[in-house]
Amino acid sequence: MLLLAFALAVVILFVVLRVLGNPVFALISVGATDAEIAAAAARLGVDRPIFEQFVSYLGQLVSFDLGRSFTNNLPVGDEILRRLNVTLPLTLIAFALSVVIAVPVGFVAAWKSRTWYGTAFSAVSQLGGAIPVFWVGILLVAVFALSWRVLPAGGFPRRDWEDPSAALVSLTLPVLTIALVAGSDLARYVRSATLDILGQQYLRAARATGQSFATAIRRHGVRNAVVPLISILAIQLSTTFVGAVIIERVFALPGLGDMLLVGIKEQDFPSVQGVLLFSTALVLLLGFAADILQRIIDPRLRDTVSGNRRARAAA
Repeated sequence: MLLLAFALAVVILFVVLRVLGNPVFALISVGATDAEIAAAAARLGVDRPIFEQFVSYLGQLVSFDLGRSFTNNLPVGDEILRRLNVTLPLTLIAFALSVVIAVPVGFVAAWKSRTWYGTAFSAVSQLGGAIPVFWVGILLVAVFALSWRVLPAGGFPRRDWEDPSAALVSLTLPVLTIALVAGSDLARYVRSATLDILGQQYLRAARATGQSFATAIRRHGVRNAVVPLISILAIQLSTTFVGAVIIERVFALPGLGDMLLVGIKEQDFPSVQGVLLFSTALVLLLGFAADILQRIIDPRLRDTVSGNRRARAAA
């Protein structure tokens, strides 16, 4: 199923990009002659039939070659790895911070749902999830960069991570932007999962045996909450990665988002395909890993799969 989904993504991306544009007109100068246009098309290999181009592209993918950029002739795979120096830390730090924000907020919003501050936590998480991520970014820039001038409005050190403190300072506002929005979304799921657990019979039975609320939650509630939350965390991590790709443009960070948007603008097919396929593969792998982890934690899921197989075999 994983390979089938990835193969489908490969086909869709390849066809859609060819239908929507022609990279030749993005690269030639205004007033180019027909001969110059034909020479550019031959140099890029887009003058061949689309099926022939697709077969050639599949041959490259099989050998883990994402091709070379139309604009700078650099290997796309190497460029993606270089850009991950920005996108990956941004995604992972923002995701970790969003979890740190969401778990206590979501738990308190559920546990104290009948109090004013429980209602306030719930309202804030609803509001945070409804605000577009780039609005939050612009607001933080206006406050911390333009008014207070304590953090940079954008950019990334030329020396990359040779100076970790400077790199982390440049990522502070993008991380906060993504974490606040992602944390608000995640807090709603944590609240819902916690409310579900608080209403379960096994928790009431544990309390009836004399266990404190904290002990009952730790022994019986956490494990039951973790299984559904694993799927949500995997989805949230994927969403955070996509959000990082978008927010990089707001803060002028040289990550995958910048590579993708420049590639779209210049109709650089190899760069756009490379970034989107890498993102697709990452999202699919996260979903697969979450599914495996759920089956490891909850044996009932393995029993369900075995039961289905036995049922099909009996049929």
